[in-house]
Amino acid sequence: MLGFLYIAVKTILSISFVLVSIALVHELGHYVTAKLSGIWVLEFAIGFGNRLIKKQWGETLYSLRPLPLGGFVRLAGMDNVEEEEKNLPEGEKPEIDEDLPLVPADHPKSYLSRPAWAKILVLSAGSIMNLVWAIVLFITIYAVAGGPLTNIAVMEAPQDKPAYIAGIRSGDIITAIDGQKISDWSDGITIINNSAGKEITLSIARNHPIRKSAAGGGILKEDFAVNNGTYEIHDQETLSIKVKPEGTMGSAKIGIALAPNNFDFQALPFSKACSKGINDGLSVIVQTVGGLFKMFTRETQADVAGPVKIMKMIKDQSSKGIFDLLYLTAILSVNIGLINLLPLPVLDGGRIVFVLLEIMFGFINRLAGLKLAITPKVEETIHFAGMLFLLSLLVFVTYKDIMSFF
Repeated sequence: MLGFLYIAVKTILSISFVLVSIALVHELGHYVTAKLSGIWVLEFAIGFGNRLIKKQWGETLYSLRPLPLGGFVRLAGMDNVEEEEKNLPEGEKPEIDEDLPLVPADHPKSYLSRPAWAKILVLSAGSIMNLVWAIVLFITIYAVAGGPLTNIAVMEAPQDKPAYIAGIRSGDIITAIDGQKISDWSDGITIINNSAGKEITLSIARNHPIRKSAAGGGILKEDFAVNNGTYEIHDQETLSIKVKPEGTMGSAKIGIALAPNNFDFQALPFSKACSKGINDGLSVIVQTVGGLFKMFTRETQADVAGPVKIMKMIKDQSSKGIFDLLYLTAILSVNIGLINLLPLPVLDGGRIVFVLLEIMFGFINRLAGLKLAITPKVEETIHFAGMLFLLSLLVFVTYKDIMSFF
């Protein structure tokens, strides 16, 4: 019973952390850029539902709500009460939030009164913060827990390549280059690229038994590891190789293929953690954009995870450890940030489309003397239709999630 209770509490806390942290940084992006752009932020809320806790600080109301499934920032002028009142039946008043002031659309600190560039900045800042948050998490993981080190064991050395000619064979472990100890082949790549056209010296451990793991054919950690003293050296040799320039400037190869990773982990220096964290963050962004493009062009079948699957993923990763949970949080943050930029009504990307239309209509109006415009009523109707579509999609995806367990 206690074990079940522990798992339940841990799962709830993990889900809350992942969703709240992603929502918090997203809304923080909107909040900070709105403040910097001179827009009145009426409310900064985390969660949905009725306010549980609220605190007025300066011109902004900060609130915490019971459902930790996201959050929102309410900007002055975005809820156009005056326009809403015009479209209500005579004598009927729009619903008013007594905790928030009524701000007219033409107020100097209203969202609607700000220039187009400021609107686009505010609307895109949430997603940008999601991408930054993912990179921060990757850096934290690599700096504290470490990252998987690229193997230094040679799997293959083709006979016509410099490495084989110099004497390197399959199974050799490269321990140093020009006297510099190597624990991660990314270090070796840097040295080799900087030595194009020059001769380098490789120290290798030879005749070391390498066994394959049962799972995926990778090298087991106990077979050999890159940390000093954890692999058995039968023979130690030093070989000289002439590095062959390859392709672009600063690129070179010695002609080896490395064995699969040995799953060894090592905390990285902060500078290296930053470099790897940024690279991994950008890589996930590129892969996600590519995946979304292929999904919309039907090059690949859409495999969208709904709330149920996401919560199961969070539960599974939290059982493995905090850093696995942080890694999943980074991946989800990128996905949510990029999805929010899609040009669909009610999403930030959809609102950006309306700002771009506002710019285009303004340009046409100045040239042709016209009065083209999208009224707030039309825009809100389109966003409402988009919200209904996304809610229907959410129900459908949730149903598929549930049915996948049966």
